[in-house]
Amino acid sequence: MITVEDFTSLPRGFMVPLEGLVDTCPRCGRNGIQECLACGNPYFLHRQTSEVLCDGMLTQPEDFCPLGPMAARPPMLVC
Repeated sequence: MITVEDFTSLPRGFMVPLEGLVDTCPRCGRNGIQECLACGNPYFLHRQTSEVLCDGMLTQPEDFCPLGPMAARPPMLVC
């Protein structure tokens, strides 16, 4: 089963369980959730897909804006 979560349609200040607080992206002005990974560059997540697999769940960003000095690179999701 694949689920698409679109954070752009949620109002600013809305708390998404297990994800975080919806805020305005400093790069594009759309709503999203800021992700700060310990092993990668921060990014602002606008839309993601989640798929339940036999051994866990795979979550991938579909639409995001990179933040920080290495903004041209996609986020690293695996450490």
